[in-house]
Amino acid sequence: MRWDIRWAGFGGQGVIRAGEILGRAAVKQGLDSAMRPMYGPEKTGGWSRADVVISDEQIIFPLIVNPDILVAMSQDGMNRDGSSLKKDGLLLIDGELVKDVKCYPKKIYSVEATKIADSLGRRIVANIVMLGAFSKAFGIVSEDILLQTIIETFPKAVELNKTAFKLGKENVREVEI
Repeated sequence: MRWDIRWAGFGGQGVIRAGEILGRAAVKQGLDSAMRPMYGPEKTGGWSRADVVISDEQIIFPLIVNPDILVAMSQDGMNRDGSSLKKDGLLLIDGELVKDVKCYPKKIYSVEATKIADSLGRRIVANIVMLGAFSKAFGIVSEDILLQTIIETFPKAVELNKTAFKLGKENVREVEI
């Protein structure tokens, strides 16, 4: 099975780091993975995207045109990339920042990642909240392996990231279309 996953948001949200973590966790699980980061010239505050391909077979062509899953962490990310989502694709949004869905997915999942991160006193962990929500909603990569990869990536913030990941899992909800 091949999963084409696009993370979209703005610079400073950790979109690219989330893509890197997801890809590394997939490899630890024995899957093949490729990640392609993209961002605007302003980097922080401008558009940001991470395309992640995960497959149980060797990835020959890692380019994503129409993702199976879109993770929209901002309205701008939704506006920019919503139309690329495959018909019958899956959508995960930051419900606080994305108010207008620009596509017709099979299912929409929502978690208020930025609000949760703010409640923890560190907005920068919104991407970790989203990774927790992603793991619960889609189950592509083992939750334990994904959390371990997060801990290895940020060894100085273990408890904060464990809490953010857990809250993402606990607060993700399917939204009626």
